[in-house]
Amino acid sequence: MSHYSRVKTKFHNKEALVACLQNLNYAVETDTVIRGHHGEHTVDIAVKKRDGHGIGFVRGPDGTYDMVADWWGVSGTDERKMTQELAVQAETIQKAYATRMVLEQAARDGFEVVSQTDAQDGSLRIVVRRWK
Repeated sequence: MSHYSRVKTKFHNKEALVACLQNLNYAVETDTVIRGHHGEHTVDIAVKKRDGHGIGFVRGPDGTYDMVADWWGVSGTDERKMTQELAVQAETIQKAYATRMVLEQAARDGFEVVSQTDAQDGSLRIVVRRWK
């Protein structure tokens, strides 16, 4: 029996998600499998970690890519700890993804980035401008 944990996300754009993962220095594979405690799980995007175990992203019926992983049985990892780690990683990836999507849309709309500042509370302030 597998113990795959699933974290719901708002990732819609596969190419942007792959680029964000690569920018975060993850080794990314597409259309592959990740290993679990009792088998493999087919995923659209994979970030492999320990011995083929890793985080996968699977496109759901609503078009979003949910995070999935099964590290049950990996030394020192229990399901609660794994779910917490996934949530932390999802937050980091979500911030990078949102930033990328905002910057891409701003560029498409003819804006130029004036400044980009990380706040102590974890938020990001992006100032853009467009000359007419």
